[in-house]
Amino acid sequence: MDIHQWVGSSLLCVVAVRVIWGFIGSEPARFTHFLAPPLVVWRYLRRGGEYAGHNPLGGWSVMAMLSVLLVQSASGLFSRDDLLFEGPFSYWASEISGTVTEWHLINWQVLQVLIALHLLAVAWYQWRKRQPLIQAMWSGKAGYKVSTKPPRPLWLAFLLLMIAAVGLWGLITIAPQAPSFY
Repeated sequence: MDIHQWVGSSLLCVVAVRVIWGFIGSEPARFTHFLAPPLVVWRYLRRGGEYAGHNPLGGWSVMAMLSVLLVQSASGLFSRDDLLFEGPFSYWASEISGTVTEWHLINWQVLQVLIALHLLAVAWYQWRKRQPLIQAMWSGKAGYKVSTKPPRPLWLAFLLLMIAAVGLWGLITIAPQAPSFY
């Protein structure tokens, strides 16, 4: 469970930074760059098309994945199974800790479905539609220029990650601990 907690805490920090980066990061990473209105998504579903970066449906799938990952990692901090594991903030949520634990378990099922759909979509676009998504993810290039502005410096993202990690560590440090019965 220690590894589980470390992975969950790390995931929370990374997702929090990605959400912040969606507002202040490089142009292609900003939500305004790849979130399309519902009418555009509908048009894409009917007609298709090629896009540098996420297509209109893919942009919203990113938001769904980020939301579910955020709920998963945050709910784990407040959950408690009454046997082996108590999240670091479970005593802050003692009244609703059982409910949050149920959300954590249900959300895990939703996350697995989203991951499977994501992998199937990447495979579909890579091999059936012959769009080199995997190569574009690896290189960061979609075959033509996406942004007219230079990318934001990576040190800024790293700084945000460190701030998130230190902030979470600080909160965990001051969180009330379980009473000792020894």
